[in-house]
Amino acid sequence: MDLSSRYFFHFTHVVSDFFFIILSFFVAVRLSNYEYFYQLGLYDLGFLLFLLCGWYFTARSSRLYEDKIQENQMRELFKTANTILWQIMLVVLFIFAVKENDYSRTFVVIYGVLLGFLIPLSKILLKKIYLLVFRHGYLRRRALVIGGGENGQLFCKYIRENKFYGYELVRYVQGVLSLSRPASNEKDGRVLMLGGQPLGNIDDIDEVFITEEPDAPYNAKEIASVLSAHAVRLRIIPNVFQMSSPGMYSFSMIGGFPLLSVRNEPLEDIYNRAAKRGFDLIFSGFVLIFVCSWLFPIIAIAIKLNSRGPVFYKQERWGKRNRPFLCYKFRSMYVKAPDTNNQGKFQQAQKDDPRITKVGRILRKTSLDEFPQFLNVLRGEMSVVGPRPHASLMNLESTYLVKNYLVRHQAKPGITGWAQVNGLRGESANPNLLKARIEHDIWYIEHWAFLLDLKIIFLTFWRMIIGDKQAY
Repeated sequence: MDLSSRYFFHFTHVVSDFFFIILSFFVAVRLSNYEYFYQLGLYDLGFLLFLLCGWYFTARSSRLYEDKIQENQMRELFKTANTILWQIMLVVLFIFAVKENDYSRTFVVIYGVLLGFLIPLSKILLKKIYLLVFRHGYLRRRALVIGGGENGQLFCKYIRENKFYGYELVRYVQGVLSLSRPASNEKDGRVLMLGGQPLGNIDDIDEVFITEEPDAPYNAKEIASVLSAHAVRLRIIPNVFQMSSPGMYSFSMIGGFPLLSVRNEPLEDIYNRAAKRGFDLIFSGFVLIFVCSWLFPIIAIAIKLNSRGPVFYKQERWGKRNRPFLCYKFRSMYVKAPDTNNQGKFQQAQKDDPRITKVGRILRKTSLDEFPQFLNVLRGEMSVVGPRPHASLMNLESTYLVKNYLVRHQAKPGITGWAQVNGLRGESANPNLLKARIEHDIWYIEHWAFLLDLKIIFLTFWRMIIGDKQAY
């Protein structure tokens, strides 16, 4: 393991968290049930293993251990607090599921308090220790950067400002024409020439970064070939930064061919897709059986008494990969209400829209008109959480108005989404509002996590309770 890399930083945090979870567990058992403490067996170790696994997976889902060593301390503590809350929920779930009498409410309280104090404190201390170590020059790697443009300068600035990555910038070489050994007899045969200037002893360098630049005055392949004969780690920074959002790249391999994806999509992982689909089936089945079974008849009667026409409204919308499907809703408008305006453009629902019925206003204000879409979720056309599906005509019009509009169709559409819980629902005739909604949808696709879905579902129900000004 490279002790000066981010992997060691990650490793020490995981080990530290596990240590304090184990310590908190045994201390909580000791204080809450003194006699049982001396009878701990394999069953209790299994409980502890369950908590450790639960911590690791919820921490990963919260991105607590992601490669952001320089991350703001308060943000890191917020993620830590979020993971601790999930840990306490796992404790309660386990005790409730097995009806365990040996673990009382006192155990839960003590365990939670210890975690809430020890783990945040350890993260603050670890960060201070790393800062102290790096300031004294330990765990540092001497780096040389070869670049001829903006990318090289930005990279140098970044590693100078972010000491946590453990690099000491020895030299930045700009505008290199060639890399070769000097023509004269040097005492040290390892001295190399960069652009006609002596570099020095290459063995004093730990890592060399070559930034690819448009129209670069040097040959990265030639430089890599010469440096490959030395005990120096070589890294090439490809010129792809203008292709997507910074930090959203992902790497994979097909055979011996490296692939760089310009957009990170967690849901392309088969395990993530399986977990999301499994949750969709369980959650939508629960809602349809225990909520919709009695709610649907009440809403159907109210719609029929208020206006003539069918109870359900079916509209063609675009799903994943732009595939059209019929989206179900409770009818909230009069049957003959037009979908387009006088100019033939798609007309979204507006505030005080005359097309909406009295019952329809209540349904739309409370989002109850969307509940039939749980049927779409069961059919696999939608997900509980995802970018909201738009009508086909709106998609055709918006594709040319907003850049990257169709990127939102790389995931299944959802009943609710990240844009909606951030106040970006309802009419979006303003191109800037539509652009903001698309940006939120793309952010969700690039940052999907199971805990993020749960957060969106919670915020959706909260908005249903307190009301949403944009719901009309």
